[in-house]
Amino acid sequence: MDDLSQHLHAAVATPPPTRIDLDALIAADRRRRHRTWTMAGTGAALAVAAVAVTPALLAGPGPDPAGLTLPGGLSSPSAGPSLCATPTPPASGSPAPLQTYDTVRARPTERPDRAAARLTEVLRPGLDTVLPAGMTVDSTLPGCDLIQFEYERSNRFYAARARLALRGQVDNLAVTVLPTGVDDPRGCAAAPDPAGCTSSRLPDGGSLAVSTATPGDDGHEQRWAQVQRVDGSTVTVRTDNVHVVVERADGVPTVKLGPPPVLTAEQLTAIATLPGLTLHP
Repeated sequence: MDDLSQHLHAAVATPPPTRIDLDALIAADRRRRHRTWTMAGTGAALAVAAVAVTPALLAGPGPDPAGLTLPGGLSSPSAGPSLCATPTPPASGSPAPLQTYDTVRARPTERPDRAAARLTEVLRPGLDTVLPAGMTVDSTLPGCDLIQFEYERSNRFYAARARLALRGQVDNLAVTVLPTGVDDPRGCAAAPDPAGCTSSRLPDGGSLAVSTATPGDDGHEQRWAQVQRVDGSTVTVRTDNVHVVVERADGVPTVKLGPPPVLTAEQLTAIATLPGLTLHP
């Protein structure tokens, strides 16, 4: 299933009034990382994953299978910036299985709410220094104005999503931070389009891969940068010009494509290499 089909399936499964959705793209990353997951391997599974992998901070306390006690919100004085409460919507059917895989370093024990706040405190000012003058950043979370990280419990990663607007153009932005898996593809092997990718070694020994993918001839373009840090964290930044919009009363989505994304490979790299975007501060 191609990227546009994944967007359409995600929109049909969860039809918001107007939604720009990158969940299918992140789900594809998770599919590559967890080949043992029983739902992986089929087009229908990816459509389900695009919905199931919508990250949300947990609204109620409960034990995490990894041994963490998940908090009931972001009210802790140590949480840092002010974050919106984003409770997990009621589950429809069986919960998604916990993704398990060996990591290059022991998983962090930091509470998810504190980690989400800490990462947000790094990302917000970092974007201010990297993004072009005049570009606005609007969170895709309902009721939230500012971009923030959320913890996705089943897949145990942190994600921040936003709409970027500049002079009438709107692009999507997604930033994810997760533990590097032992079997994760390295460098351009992890890129959406390995043929359009370049990789390099960072001064501290980490790796950087940058890719531009233009599947088809319809104008769809995705730009992607990934840093695998020496501390065992993987940071991925992607932007694209694909918009899934539900405007009709019957809920049928429409895919609209904008001009090529505004952010350059250098700007994506600057975001991915922000020093504080790590699971091991």
